[in-house]
Amino acid sequence: MLRFKEYLEEAYTFFPKSEDDIRKTLGDFSHENVEEIIALFNYLKGKDDAPINIDSTKPNHVNVTRALKGDFNIGDIKSGAGLSKIKIKFGNGSLGNRGANNRGNAFEPQFANNLLRWYSEGNDAVTDDDHLRAIKDLDKTYNLGETDKDKFKVDVVGGENTRRPLSFGSNIIISNTKGQGNDIGQSVTDITVTTNDGPVYLSLKLGTTTTFFNVGVKTKITKKEIDEGLIKNKDGVKLLKLFGIDNKRFCTIFNDDVPTQGGMVRIKPKVSAMKVLLKSGIGYGYHVIHKVRGNIKSYKMDETRMGKSASVGDVTIHYGGKTGKGKRIDMEMASSHYKFKLNIRDTQGGDGYPTRMMCDFTTL
Repeated sequence: MLRFKEYLEEAYTFFPKSEDDIRKTLGDFSHENVEEIIALFNYLKGKDDAPINIDSTKPNHVNVTRALKGDFNIGDIKSGAGLSKIKIKFGNGSLGNRGANNRGNAFEPQFANNLLRWYSEGNDAVTDDDHLRAIKDLDKTYNLGETDKDKFKVDVVGGENTRRPLSFGSNIIISNTKGQGNDIGQSVTDITVTTNDGPVYLSLKLGTTTTFFNVGVKTKITKKEIDEGLIKNKDGVKLLKLFGIDNKRFCTIFNDDVPTQGGMVRIKPKVSAMKVLLKSGIGYGYHVIHKVRGNIKSYKMDETRMGKSASVGDVTIHYGGKTGKGKRIDMEMASSHYKFKLNIRDTQGGDGYPTRMMCDFTTL
């Protein structure tokens, strides 16, 4: 078993932000490797805030963030970046709530500490201007500064990762295990602020593209039925029909024994059923603090915003991802507040058969 220090030294914990960042941090790597890593970084840097991650003990290996899987395959990236020495694979390193350099987990205590400093010492105690603007917005919305000293508390609870599985009834929804209906504040809170008027649930988001929900599907869409060429499980069928996904074509994407029917189609979804699913995934009863590109967006997710956020138009389906060759199905749609990208794929690096459905979003 690795001790904590050893784990830090062997994890993919370096997320470069610039060429200088790479040169300074990877000074022990060979010149050729550093130059290829810079070429890779420059090739991908416009696609994600943290396109690559590196283990400082492995000079010949680099991870490309999994968010780009489907938009690219490994061959495309190697060719586009002109790689010959370093080996690349898709992996989130410590980005995906698993490692020591988790950016989201760092953001949470930093913001919580600044909240406490602001409450105790005032505006001048918060040196991060973006944090201060967000805190002032929270104060304007919830009167934080008027909370009695013996009641005011700031609890960082993001590590609890409350499970919210799919539920199949008259509609497909993301279940709420800590509240009623779509009031999901307790389920999604990363920081809970106690005030005179009760708790304020803060959902902290980090990066251009973040996630509303991530749910398991492998008991509904099974390897056995995919290999047989048709999903028969009634819940699996219902899920595919919701998005307008062709059942047989879906199976070809994951079954290596038949020709892959990749490509893009645009369909009109079952509007009411889609809105029910998205409303349950987005929910309400919390406040979003979203740090993106050096700025922080702060807004209250109430029932009105939830409803507008979940009202989408046509769905674009990418069989095999953007390349048509990946083992994934991507569904893209947009509302007045968000651009959504849902995907069904193997998120566990197993045999390629789908395990989960994720719903990522970009704020418009």
